[in-house]
Amino acid sequence: MSEQQNQGEEKKLAFYDRLKEELNKTEKWPLKYMYKFIVPNQEGNEQKVKSAFEGKKYDFHKNFSKSGKYLSLTFITEENSSDDIINRYRSLEGIEGLVAL
Repeated sequence: MSEQQNQGEEKKLAFYDRLKEELNKTEKWPLKYMYKFIVPNQEGNEQKVKSAFEGKKYDFHKNFSKSGKYLSLTFITEENSSDDIINRYRSLEGIEGLVAL
């Protein structure tokens, strides 16, 4: 792994550590959590994101950007812990162009 990749991974880990700390400090479990993602509107991207929620019951909303180039995907589901939330985000890291909001 290059030094640049190492730094990127360290930043991700620091972000997830802060998110976990904040969630554990402010939330009571279980809770309804809203995930929002933006992905390029390319074949398969919606299904790739949905696969991270396989087996979960969720409310789902989808919107297209004005130009149609991007897709906004919102999932609201019950989560039992901050680790569940972080693991779900981590499972989506490989989707090219995905932005988690």
